Amino acid sequence: MNKPFYDNLRRFLTPFYSLLWPSKVTGAEHIPQEGGFILCANHAHARDCLYLAVRLPKRRYTYLGKAELFQNPIAKLVIGEKGLGAIPISRGNADLGAIRVALKTIADGHGLGIFPQGTRSRDNSPTPMLNGVSMIAIRAGVPIIPVYIDAPYRLFRSVDVSVGAPIDISDLGKKYDANTMSEVTHRIEKSIWSMRKA
Repeated sequence: MNKPFYDNLRRFLTPFYSLLWPSKVTGAEHIPQEGGFILCANHAHARDCLYLAVRLPKRRYTYLGKAELFQNPIAKLVIGEKGLGAIPISRGNADLGAIRVALKTIADGHGLGIFPQGTRSRDNSPTPMLNGVSMIAIRAGVPIIPVYIDAPYRLFRSVDVSVGAPIDISDLGKKYDANTMSEVTHRIEKSIWSMRKA
């Protein structure tokens, strides 16, 4: 991650996002002051990662992003290693290389951002979340912070951000069987969608 680039882009976007999508942020105190953690959010738009960077400025976040995004030279410059520091991951298979980088990011004391749905839900309707985050969460053993973005983004409409309390999976141990990973995913899914307004 290019920290000056990240911080300058956040400062640049803040007034525009505040004008276009005024918002209220609740629960930001749940984001750890220091140390590694996992930020899990619903996914409605490509701008979600930048929106959270602006709305939750307490920390910087390194996101897992689909490998296809990095095929575009401009996108790669912005979100890649020389920009926001996103980690490319191949969807549809166990990308062990990406998982190792993600775990090192957490071990180095940084925040790892993940959208467990795996793809965008443009109208922000609840869609199933995938087990990929569970393997990382179990292995890392760090706080899992659920976040709900009240999308979709419509000009001059409030897009609020809610941050929930850390998700407790300590009772599940360090098992990687299908049932355990599904339970972790279920808890993450339940925590995120429980913050959705009726």
